[in-house]
Amino acid sequence: DSLPQRDRKVFSYEAQMTRLEEEIQRYKKLELGLYENFVEGIINKAEYTDFRENYRGLIEEKQEAVKRLKREQQDAAAMGSQNRAWVQVFAQYENVQKLDRRILLALVDKILIYEDKKVEIVFRYRDEFARAMEVAKNYKDCPLPAVG
Repeated sequence: DSLPQRDRKVFSYEAQMTRLEEEIQRYKKLELGLYENFVEGIINKAEYTDFRENYRGLIEEKQEAVKRLKREQQDAAAMGSQNRAWVQVFAQYENVQKLDRRILLALVDKILIYEDKKVEIVFRYRDEFARAMEVAKNYKDCPLPAVG
């Protein structure tokens, strides 16, 4: 518990990537062993081809997972403590029941009123929020494969 949250996440990413790299190496060794088994007549050509394609698919899957983890790790690092200040601002007003000037100043960048009486509210931290939502969406859409 003495590690800051960001450092724990980085450590977690490193541990997951290390496990995936170990699995990649294991599958590569198994793939090499397949050829030896084929040459020695232990398995036939069809079995060799099937197993090889299976191992290559697993290797590719693990390599993609490593790439995704590296991107997520970079995203987590980019959202360092100064970039997460906006989260604290939003959290501060999490259960607000009534809008007042202080809340408006904290959360709203500007309010635009058009001739047709259309009102547009431009929020502060909208880019940061959009980026966080994109990272969350990517994480949700691309679950990690089982490790182990």
